[in-house]
Amino acid sequence: MPILALLLLLMPISTSYAQSFTLMSWNMQWLSLNSTSPVVRSEADYQALQQIFTSHSPDILAFQEVDSVAALYRVINRQHYNIYFSSRMNNHQDSFKKNNQYTGFAVKKAIVVDNLDDLSQLSTPTIATGGTAYFNNKLRYGSVINIIIDNQPITLLNLHLKSGCFSGKQLAQQQRRACKTLAQQLKLIKQWIHTQQAVSTALIIVGDFNHRITSNHNFINKITDNPIRLHHISASIKANCTVKLATKVSQYRTYTNLIDHLFATTNVKVLSQHQIQYNKQQLSQFTLSDHCPLLFRLVSDYKDKK
Repeated sequence: MPILALLLLLMPISTSYAQSFTLMSWNMQWLSLNSTSPVVRSEADYQALQQIFTSHSPDILAFQEVDSVAALYRVINRQHYNIYFSSRMNNHQDSFKKNNQYTGFAVKKAIVVDNLDDLSQLSTPTIATGGTAYFNNKLRYGSVINIIIDNQPITLLNLHLKSGCFSGKQLAQQQRRACKTLAQQLKLIKQWIHTQQAVSTALIIVGDFNHRITSNHNFINKITDNPIRLHHISASIKANCTVKLATKVSQYRTYTNLIDHLFATTNVKVLSQHQIQYNKQQLSQFTLSDHCPLLFRLVSDYKDKK
């Protein structure tokens, strides 16, 4: 063996590859075991949802519109995942008597998790921002956890924002009440990100924004005062989500613009990402969701390991 090649083999390696992880974001559309729920599912429906989830088995699920632990465990395996529900579940003032749409996370048990305080002000953005009330409270909280991946902490915020303000033009014009409420929520997210960036090295903001983002620059400026440190990871996903509407007569709709998004600080990199689309058989036979899940493989930047 040539001497140079031998020397290269004997040299100590000072770096190693960082550990990647998968994150799924899924609005599960009134996932509930209550007979009064706007969407009532059969055993076969739950089995179909479970098959979709299990076929990908993400390390982390950021869920929206789940009513109970019991309903979520009909879809995910309780032996493999711990569940961290929004504290709104325990706040009777911000919950409804019959049916609720909670945010939260399901995380594989091997991952170290610290369940942090929710961004609960999103439920009452008027009070938190000192503005005018455009809607009653009881909007969804932002769920927050901190995870340790490859000995590095990452803070995640899972959102389900006010519906009814779907375009950038509507948000800019501020004519709809929903847009005024959404603008208040975005201010609160901006404050949260500003605070977190002082104490957290890596941030991920994910979930159902109920808003189509056509201008990354404009929207990022609404949620951070340090835009060069935040990037819109999901912007490159090509949406093509066909869903069956919850109507008496089967109706279908295809959405070609995302309202579910993922932002992260620039020290979180994406290795792969895509929208999980339902096939024709699934759509025709089962009640699934009016959102298609997003699946990301991510990695946090790392320093050389000695």
